[in-house]
Amino acid sequence: MGINFKELTKLFRDELVLCGVHEGEFVVVASQAETREGYVDAFLAAIESLGAHGMNLQFPGFRHAQVAYKGRQTQDIDNFIDSVPHAMETLKKADMVVDVTAEGLVHTKARAITLNNGARMLMVWEKAEILERMFPRESLRTRVEKSMDMMKQAETMKITSNSGTNISLNLGSDTPIVGQYGYTDQPGRWDHFAGGFAAFYPVEESVNGRIVLDVGDILLPLNRYVTSPIDITIEKGIITDIKGEGIDTFLFKQYFESWKDNEVYYTSHFGWGLDETALWEAISFYGSETYGMDARAYAGNFMWSTGPNARKKRYTKCHYDIPMRNCTIELDGKEIIKEGIIIEPSLKLS
Repeated sequence: MGINFKELTKLFRDELVLCGVHEGEFVVVASQAETREGYVDAFLAAIESLGAHGMNLQFPGFRHAQVAYKGRQTQDIDNFIDSVPHAMETLKKADMVVDVTAEGLVHTKARAITLNNGARMLMVWEKAEILERMFPRESLRTRVEKSMDMMKQAETMKITSNSGTNISLNLGSDTPIVGQYGYTDQPGRWDHFAGGFAAFYPVEESVNGRIVLDVGDILLPLNRYVTSPIDITIEKGIITDIKGEGIDTFLFKQYFESWKDNEVYYTSHFGWGLDETALWEAISFYGSETYGMDARAYAGNFMWSTGPNARKKRYTKCHYDIPMRNCTIELDGKEIIKEGIIIEPSLKLS
């Protein structure tokens, strides 16, 4: 299948303008052999058109599904960085790194090196038509940053739903908070093109209650809609019980069990989506060809996750992101989202 190189280059140029790329900057385009067709060349052309200097740094490795099995070379990229000094030096000299690798550098040394040296980093994995539809807007950034401010000021969060979800948690004074709005123009900042949500890591032992995944909720990275309810009990930040009938509950539990790692049952981050251009039905159209950013960013969703938490030095590679519909979210007793609809005026699209 061919690509429209001219249109792709324009799309990437517009994105790089938002990222503040300017004349004289050094921008590294990180790739792998299975990177999407045309993405490297289109980004290099876009970089050049802005008067910046572009370079492709290709990493080794296949694109792997996020599954556990013996023999997988999960650290190909990290080993490459350690064994090829020029690769590390290239990342350290970059003003910006555009990550179009097939697997993503988000959990590798490449990201840490880039951000720790004050460069900005942008992950780009989705298909061009998704990037075009979900192209970042200043209004989206404003609402993401407002959400982050609200999280910083809040002490408690409660999530309920008609399907049976009822869970509460606390936010500490130093709660780590993240926001994605689809571009990065600040030193040392990472973002994902496309994106549009805010989330935080709660006081871990405060996460208590019940989450019921209802029909139509989404399991990532399985890229699967739930077809029968999954009833999950969480005590002090740990999943202690999973109940339900059918294939969904089986797959949900099996994915955890396959890692043979107790850390997979911990909860991770919690938050909500804000992007009105995101489509809940996207996985039906794109299947495994989407990273799931539509689901993560869908306006009014409640998204929670399991597994890793760097602050707790928990680095398990088993990581669910679980966007849910029709939930009510309260901060300090004030409803922000009601049954999946954003009702907080400052978070609505004006």
